[in-house]
Amino acid sequence: MTRKRLIFNVVLILGIVVLGLTLWLVRAPEPAPTPPQTVSALAPGSVTAMEVHLPNAVVELDRSRPAATWQLRQPIAAPADDVPVEALLALAEATPTQRYERGAIDDETTGLDDPALVVRFNGQAPILVGNEGPTPASRYIATPHALLLVQAEQLARLPTTWRNWVSPTLITDNADLAQLTLPRLTLTRGETGGWQVKPSSADRGADYAQATIDAWRHSRVLSLEPVDASRERIARVTLRYGDDHERRLDVIEREPELILRDAERSIDYHFAPHLAAPLLDMQHPDTLGAGRVRSLQPSAIPLNPAGEKGDASRPD
Repeated sequence: MTRKRLIFNVVLILGIVVLGLTLWLVRAPEPAPTPPQTVSALAPGSVTAMEVHLPNAVVELDRSRPAATWQLRQPIAAPADDVPVEALLALAEATPTQRYERGAIDDETTGLDDPALVVRFNGQAPILVGNEGPTPASRYIATPHALLLVQAEQLARLPTTWRNWVSPTLITDNADLAQLTLPRLTLTRGETGGWQVKPSSADRGADYAQATIDAWRHSRVLSLEPVDASRERIARVTLRYGDDHERRLDVIEREPELILRDAERSIDYHFAPHLAAPLLDMQHPDTLGAGRVRSLQPSAIPLNPAGEKGDASRPD
């Protein structure tokens, strides 16, 4: 092989290598994988407002920031129950198992001509929740652009009355409670966080005072009912918060249920009768024959959608 031929081959090989490197360096980037298309384009953490159209009411909820607690704004102002809120957020991020063109399935089958729920996230276009689908726990969901089939077990337990979107506890854990005035005594939060009792003759010790506050924070209702304004109160409870806002609750009865009336919210809170002493008399729950945690729970009457006492789906 001549010298010129050898040089030519070397140059040709180098040219091929350079060309290959150039093509590798400037190659088109691989497209990023397409994220799954969820019911809502919003990430659940970015949802700060929800509007829910129920059969007989519109519930509006919001939170000041993603980490804040949810509050009802309409039809009343009250802390929201976490259970239905979490069900709606789960719906927003649900990935459909099937997608259809709008109108591909008749409305009688989907139930979308008269949807059970209509939801808006952050004021965006409405999302319609229809009938159960062909598979267990599935639901037909309509967005502005598609008909979806979604696995949504939580939706079966969504309340259909606005009262059951209200928190089933009297006050939230993070509420800035400053004073609790019960029928026979008053507890006032001290500068160090402890609770002072007046009159002093009613003071049974720090454990009893703290147990009473815990009962007010953690006791859960049997049911929330429309206020019965015809019944007279037998006592009154006043809660004063750090901003000096006051909330008044009327004690309507202690047995066979404890009923506390919130006239401002038009709600009667029904509790198991064994909670009357921990809530109203500063009786330590450990003295009631059940454990402290157990004593703050509802009785054996469950909150359920089957039409029994405390049914979240019971109509007004």
